Amino acid sequence: CVSGKCPTDMARLAIRTEDFRLSFKLIEKLRSENLGFEVIDVKKSIPNDEIVWFSTPKEIVNFPTKGTPIPVENDNIDDAILSAIFQLKKSTIPISMVIGIDPGPYPGIAWIVDGAFNGVLELTSVEEVVPKVQKLIRIAKFASVTIRVGDGAPLIRDRIINDCIAENWVVEQVNESKTSVGLIRNNHSISALRIAANSGAKVWQMRELNPTNGEIKYIQTESRKLSNGEITISKTTAILVARGELSMEDAITRDRFYSSEE
Repeated sequence: CVSGKCPTDMARLAIRTEDFRLSFKLIEKLRSENLGFEVIDVKKSIPNDEIVWFSTPKEIVNFPTKGTPIPVENDNIDDAILSAIFQLKKSTIPISMVIGIDPGPYPGIAWIVDGAFNGVLELTSVEEVVPKVQKLIRIAKFASVTIRVGDGAPLIRDRIINDCIAENWVVEQVNESKTSVGLIRNNHSISALRIAANSGAKVWQMRELNPTNGEIKYIQTESRKLSNGEITISKTTAILVARGELSMEDAITRDRFYSSEE
């Protein structure tokens, strides 16, 4: 162990990150809590399944290995350590689930169970979000479930928030300025994990959906691509698509025999 005294029940912690500043802060904090740990190179595998290890969301996704990964960044170290201690002591019954959603035309989703990373995926449409979240929530009888949605892509964000509130889920909006530093553009899975790992402001009310002209034009362009150039849906129909009241496929079918010029 790096920290000197290592209580046997805390000797299974590890730090596995190339982020020097983060590693230094973790070392300081773990030592101050008298928690035993080791430091493992991010490109090396965790030696056994019993180890609970700290790493950045990007490194967890890009360098998967065995053990129990705890996503951590400079502003959530205390929470991450509490999650790690819980993982060392917990029963086999999961208590809490947090689902992070990176909003956009191809939403990213990441889920954390009792503070530990469990999985990420990228969806092909906004319509897939609620069914996927429903499946995740049914994994176990969680005492608490929180949905955290990033604050980017305002129209899609608000659609997702409204859909989640309609399901009576606890919803938070997370400031994505904390979650996008150092990210490769459009890496929705990593961004979703960062969103899941950071608390946000609770959302209580449905949002009004008012698509911008740019968003409407984007939807019209997408309709032309999806119809192989046969049709561009009308502005009125595009607004319905933007609000989630009509799927793109239904919108194309609806406008197929009408002029798309506006």
